[in-house]
Amino acid sequence: MTISKRYPKAVVFDLDYTLWPCWCDTHIRMPLKSISSTEVIDKSGMKLSFYPDVESIILELKQNNVKIIGASRTATPDIAKKLLTYFKINGKSAITYFDALEWGQGSKTKHIKLAAKQLKMLKELDEKEFVLFDDELRNKDVGSINCFFIHIPDEDLGLTRNIFDKGLQTWSELHK
Repeated sequence: MTISKRYPKAVVFDLDYTLWPCWCDTHIRMPLKSISSTEVIDKSGMKLSFYPDVESIILELKQNNVKIIGASRTATPDIAKKLLTYFKINGKSAITYFDALEWGQGSKTKHIKLAAKQLKMLKELDEKEFVLFDDELRNKDVGSINCFFIHIPDEDLGLTRNIFDKGLQTWSELHK
């Protein structure tokens, strides 16, 4: 017997140590070079790709009409954009799967409110239909704007299928 999964209207992803295993503003040395559809290499020889479950999670969200938002405090949005452009999911640049990108200094609450406004989803945010996946506990303050926070506890693993499924299940049970 399969359990049907309920999805929020929007899922927000932090980038660094949530979707990939580094801080793009301090660990990566430009230029970047694509070495495959799922991997890039920087000037120092560091290879980088999404954590293993990220692609299937993004595809699942798109198949279920969930808006995908990127929210990051990165000081180098140009590097983040390049990474999302180089990484491919089903042959398409990963960046094309994102409906909004709010990057730069400032709080995640600010980023999420700006994305909700841009996507004309302020009502959905008020109705607790936004979920944030993030490795930094300080960002749990998004609860103050009705966004449900799901912590990514291990930077070696990042966003995993288990965290994703359990997080959505907890969100669903709390917001029936």
